[in-house]
Amino acid sequence: MKFDELFEHRNLVASKLKDCIRDAGYTKVAFASKADISRPTLDKILNGGIDSKTTFNRHLQKILAVLNLTADDLVFYSTDYQQSVTAVYSKNAPENHNMSDKAKKQVELLFDVIDLCTIYY
Repeated sequence: MKFDELFEHRNLVASKLKDCIRDAGYTKVAFASKADISRPTLDKILNGGIDSKTTFNRHLQKILAVLNLTADDLVFYSTDYQQSVTAVYSKNAPENHNMSDKAKKQVELLFDVIDLCTIYY
């Protein structure tokens, strides 16, 4: 499928993009930041709600560049549910944030709990 035809199939594109972004391990906030588009614009694309073809094409080019996909790759993308996500990327922490000692201990405790869960589940 040609790139120019994707606008006419916005709902299919939205569905495939949701799968691609999730499978790549991104949160919406982190992905929008990496693609240099606003979170509300990403939401509109993921809901098939952009009515301007120019806007849609401009943002979709950025999205496909981040995902390293072509239009055909996107249209024929298939989710492999057997695949596990090894990392999730997020940029929600403020810049130059330093955890307190108490918070560090709590995080270490949470990691210990997660390690225990991996043993039993």
